[in-house]
Amino acid sequence: MTAYAINEQNTPLAELEARIEACPLGALTLDPSRPSATSLTDVVSKLAEPPQLSHLTASAAAVAEAQLQSFPENLFWDFDFYLSSIHRHASGTSDYAGYLKNATRITVGLMNLYGQQSVIRFRYVHDFMYGFDWARWVRRDPAGRGGVEPFGLDFLRQTESRGRDIISLVEADDDWYPRLADGDARNPFSFSRQADDELSLYRLLAERGDVPVEAWRLDARPDANRDFDKVRDEAAGLLRSSR
Repeated sequence: MTAYAINEQNTPLAELEARIEACPLGALTLDPSRPSATSLTDVVSKLAEPPQLSHLTASAAAVAEAQLQSFPENLFWDFDFYLSSIHRHASGTSDYAGYLKNATRITVGLMNLYGQQSVIRFRYVHDFMYGFDWARWVRRDPAGRGGVEPFGLDFLRQTESRGRDIISLVEADDDWYPRLADGDARNPFSFSRQADDELSLYRLLAERGDVPVEAWRLDARPDANRDFDKVRDEAAGLLRSSR
């Protein structure tokens, strides 16, 4: 495939990249070594062979669009490991396009389920993309869940099921997941998720190597062996005490 053809395939990604760059803080990465996330075009081009390119491009575009729509206040835009993971899984099947379509459909549904257009209304997708949700779930049953990957279908489906459960709790005005006033974002944690606090906290965690999934790396090695919720709580406390 010619370079021209590759560029034509990736035109939708370039449009999404421009929209991400137009966000208030631009296309931030959590990678401590650089300021900006790898572009969607570069990630897809590094991963896909020519017969796969249009399929992975479509997946990248759909997931990025869903993040922009459902998490308009999102701060970090690392798609590297997510796309690497679903590409690897798809490449191991007899139906590359079919696997990607299924994984993408579930992921886009998760964005809609948990984001600002839902009654759940989380502000960011960071806990999903950087593995905090996955690591917490694995630690509840390490023997039974230790082989489940952060973006494998098993965990995507589990996250989908959990989202439906949370919606039921919100509709019942649960103490932990109550109904929210219009315009509010949900924060079930003990630390602030305001943008400045989120930036400081997640950057500190990344600098210390305390992120379960280094989503800015194609070759990330997900880690669920530590209690990352406790690590994050302690880091948030450290930041509070230093102010």
